[in-house]
Amino acid sequence: MGKPITNITIVGGGTTGWIVAAYLNKRLNWSPATARDVKITLIESPEIGTIGVGEATVPTLKNTLKTLSISEAEFMERTDASFKLGIWFRDWNRTDSGEPVGYLHPFTGGLTVGGLHPGFGFKKYGLPGRATTDQDYVRAIGHAREAVDAMRGPRALNGPAFGGALQYAYHIDAGKLADFLREVCVARGVNHVRDNVLDVKLDERGFVSALQLKDRGEWPIELVIDASGFRGLIINQALKEPFESYSDYLLNDRAIPIQVPHDDPEKIESVTRSTALEAGWSWRIPLHSRVGTGYVFSSKFKSDDQALDEFKRYLNGRANGAEPRVIKMRVGRSRRSWVNNCVAVGLSSGFLEPLESTAIMSVELQARWLLYYLPTTDFEEPLRDQFNSASERLYDEIRDFLCIHFSQSTRDDTPYWRAVQHEAKKSDLLQYHLKLWKATLPGPMDPRKNTVFSHWSVSCLLMGKNFYRGVSLNDSEVVTDQAWLRYCRDLWTRKQAVMGRIAQHRRLIDHMRSQAVRGESASAATKRLTVDISTGRDLATVSQPVMAPHG
Repeated sequence: MGKPITNITIVGGGTTGWIVAAYLNKRLNWSPATARDVKITLIESPEIGTIGVGEATVPTLKNTLKTLSISEAEFMERTDASFKLGIWFRDWNRTDSGEPVGYLHPFTGGLTVGGLHPGFGFKKYGLPGRATTDQDYVRAIGHAREAVDAMRGPRALNGPAFGGALQYAYHIDAGKLADFLREVCVARGVNHVRDNVLDVKLDERGFVSALQLKDRGEWPIELVIDASGFRGLIINQALKEPFESYSDYLLNDRAIPIQVPHDDPEKIESVTRSTALEAGWSWRIPLHSRVGTGYVFSSKFKSDDQALDEFKRYLNGRANGAEPRVIKMRVGRSRRSWVNNCVAVGLSSGFLEPLESTAIMSVELQARWLLYYLPTTDFEEPLRDQFNSASERLYDEIRDFLCIHFSQSTRDDTPYWRAVQHEAKKSDLLQYHLKLWKATLPGPMDPRKNTVFSHWSVSCLLMGKNFYRGVSLNDSEVVTDQAWLRYCRDLWTRKQAVMGRIAQHRRLIDHMRSQAVRGESASAATKRLTVDISTGRDLATVSQPVMAPHG
């Protein structure tokens, strides 16, 4: 039997590299039950910057911060963060008269109120099949819509860290997050090397034996993590692992990121906004001090210059004379993310456009899976195969969920919107599900494995898309009129109570920042774990969705 791994090298910094370093270091060197004294080194080029296309996250990041014993208040202050209660989609669908339709994908929903779960009443009480789409569905499963409309945060001013009446994620400055995590990791013993990788040397088995560094010479390798981004420096270039494009499913392959000031700094929304444009969509992510925005588009329908011109018109002067760069996105995944003694994570493993803010979440999950399936020096094939299977399933599920946004749109005003509906591919599983969901609402028994999105998330999306217009669902799950009225009454009472407690978003951000203690996370007593990841199931469990709206 092989010996335990004693040296792990991470190639590439940014958010991806430092999240992986933080997870590995916490589990292998700081958790009392599992400490192995593993040397973890992150090699970061001093010349290559980070991509930073998106700055929105999903609720997994909250769990990651808890797991890593990081102060939420310090995190908020150091990363210029705000809270995120969901994603608001504007103009992705239109009515018959051409009016734009908006819908919310919330993080909170599926509440059980007064002993009744709302799913048992929807098929009878008329939410599907309306002539025009509204937000009754989202309002009937929780209170996220009311909180978003009122620009509220997820909890009261004096609420506990990582807690609250609503599920939430964050809007962050990704560059500042990487800097913050680097500081924490280095303080906790991660070796940080600034150098350029000139060559990757392989042994007779095809394993990575060493890296040739510009300044430090030959660097021996035992286990290497490829966090080199779209370059795929090791997984694709050195190991020649094929990249499987999803461009036939998702047409967007360019992004134009830019930073703009707040229209009114006192009013910070607690939601990411996605607005459909002529050949793609624009994101709006409100941070504490500024707004991150950008245009994700398809080069098949707009040249870079045409997209820049359209985006500047859309910003209506808010770009302040800035000349944003155009980033080419490699949409798809490496056929295998783990090959021999190399594990690709982040953009080198795979990337799907940031529509549902899943990039950082993918890194978090892969870091957890790597710890669960950590090999010995024998690099056991079943561990590798299981990691690869989980990664493949993750990317395929995200791809299919994103495809629903596009394929079920009712916009037909540009060639792009007609193409995403009628020309872009849909997987066999997604086509099956769409047929199934025309007869019944998405449910927990559907034949798919939920790594990320629950049936509540799918339902919110389909309702917002007016997917059920003119459809009569089966009525096998019904409740009495009295029970449904009681549910609605009790839900209204609960909403009033919650709205009376949760703070205005800007006030909550300011309060969190005022509580921040610089250096608290880096100097945290590492023996006092908020979550002991040596025993915590969240390290590897993939059967429960991580982005499900829930109470």
